[in-house]
Amino acid sequence: MADSRVDGAGAPLRQRPDALDTLQMTVQRTALVAHHGPVGARHGWLVLHGLDQRAAHFGRTWAVIPGHERRRVLAPEGLSRHIMNTKTDATGACWTTVPDRPTDMRDTFKYLDQVVARLDAESGDGARVLVGFSQGSIIAARWAAARDRVWDAVILWGGTIPQDVDARSLATRSKSGCVELVVGERDAYATPVRRATMQEALQAAGVNARLRTFSGGHRLDDATLAEIATSLEQRYG
Repeated sequence: MADSRVDGAGAPLRQRPDALDTLQMTVQRTALVAHHGPVGARHGWLVLHGLDQRAAHFGRTWAVIPGHERRRVLAPEGLSRHIMNTKTDATGACWTTVPDRPTDMRDTFKYLDQVVARLDAESGDGARVLVGFSQGSIIAARWAAARDRVWDAVILWGGTIPQDVDARSLATRSKSGCVELVVGERDAYATPVRRATMQEALQAAGVNARLRTFSGGHRLDDATLAEIATSLEQRYG
C-alpha cells in the first residue's frame, strides 16, 4: 500500500524501504586471545567459549586444574562483542548470528586457523585438544569438520553437533575416531531427551560417541575437566 502522507510543502512522501541494501568490505581488525601456561609447554589446548562469555574469564578454569604448568592454553574470543548491561557495562562475546552466519563463519575460520598455528608454535609435541563449550561447541564442530587437521581429541561440552556438520567427518578429526560429548546432568539446554536423540542419530549414522556427564548444569566443571586433561595428556604426552 502506497504511503499517502505529504511533507511540509504538500508533496507526497516516498514510501520508505524496510532496510537499505548492504555491501561487504574486508577489513583488518584486532582479535582478543586469552592465554595461560608457559610458551613451550608440552601440551596445547584450544578452547572456545560460549555465548555472552569473555575468553579471559572462560579460560580461567584451565588455570586451576592440575598440570597447568605443562599446558599451553589459547582461548580466542568471538569477533562480535556487545553490551549486556548498560548500567554495569558488562560485555559479552559471540561467534555467529543466524542472519550473518556465512560471513561470520568465514571470518571465524580464518581467525581460528591463525590461532591454532600460534598454538602449534608455542606448544611441544604432547596432546593437542580442541574444546568448545555451548555456542563454542557449534563453532568447534563446524571448523574441525571443515579442516583436515586431526586432533588428539575434539570435545563438545554443553552443546550438540550442528545439522550442517557430517558427524562421520567430525569423528575422523579425532585420533580416537569418536565424538566426545560432555554435559551436565541438569543442563537446561542439553536435556536428557535431546541427548538421547543425538546419541540415537549418531548410532544410526554409524558414529562412535562417548558421553560423559557430571552433576551440574550448563557450565564447565573443574573436576570433570581435570579428569579429561589428565587422561588425554597421559595418553598422548
